[in-house]
Amino acid sequence: MTTKTLRAIASGVAAIGIVAALAAAEPRPGAFGIGALRRDGVIIPFAAFDGKRWSGSWPAPALAVTVPVNLRSVPARWWGAAGPLENWQAWLLTPGASGLESRAVRVLQPDWVEVQCQRQIGLRTDYQSERPIPPRTEQPYPKEGLVVSPAQAVERIEVPPVGSADVRAVIPLLRSAFNDAERRIEERSPHPISRASREGVEPTIEAVYAFGDNPRVYYVEAARSYRALTQGPGECTAIGFGSGWFVRDTAGVRKLMMDVGLVNCADRYGASYMLPLGVMRLNDRLFWIAQFSGWDHERFVVLEITPKSVEVVVSAWEGSC
Repeated sequence: MTTKTLRAIASGVAAIGIVAALAAAEPRPGAFGIGALRRDGVIIPFAAFDGKRWSGSWPAPALAVTVPVNLRSVPARWWGAAGPLENWQAWLLTPGASGLESRAVRVLQPDWVEVQCQRQIGLRTDYQSERPIPPRTEQPYPKEGLVVSPAQAVERIEVPPVGSADVRAVIPLLRSAFNDAERRIEERSPHPISRASREGVEPTIEAVYAFGDNPRVYYVEAARSYRALTQGPGECTAIGFGSGWFVRDTAGVRKLMMDVGLVNCADRYGASYMLPLGVMRLNDRLFWIAQFSGWDHERFVVLEITPKSVEVVVSAWEGSC
């Protein structure tokens, strides 16, 4: 084989590689990426939609990370089906507003931020918050809202008053769902409080979020504190902390799912709380997008809500200790 032939083969292989790389970087029709916008203007991308399915390919946090020098240096596989994304549409969680405020945001360069005890690669943007910027060590770090690229419609998740008739309609079913979930705990290990002593107590709703009219979907966080006979007011043996999904339609209110765990009274270590970022309707399907965080963890999720179930389609871990 001649030198000329070898060069021709090498050139052909290189050309194929370049074409493949360019093809990988090109976004698919209907594809987009989403991320969380921090108050310091850094985007953490965490999921991409290819027109049919969700995926999450942005790198996980680590103790040490290597940050790309510029946007073009970001590996194509990190973006998923959406391809490289420089311009984003931010949907801001403006306090007191009935909807989400939209704003254009442009990426300046890749960067890293602290998330719990780890480092996460993000995208620093030209976004400037109107609210005070907290220290970078604050955890979970405040989020301004959801970002999408290319631009897509995002709807706000409501925060109905806990004492409203809307929420009261869920309460009878909440207690029975809470009791059933705690019985499942009891099947695995002894519960510190007997069924008779705990199941007549109404769980206290601490947060509730809702979306839609008919059907109307609810996410509820509730707690029930347990005290031994020998303990005085203000003392506590354990707390049952639960989160549940319910739906109300013309047939009434029904449970989709409910989980409860026992956490300690001092700091509720192990509990996880939702920050709802928005809802997207795609191909007649309903997706909730949210952050869940606690003392030592933070993650972003995309959940598909159907008339009978709640399915996690993306769960992106963003940091832990």
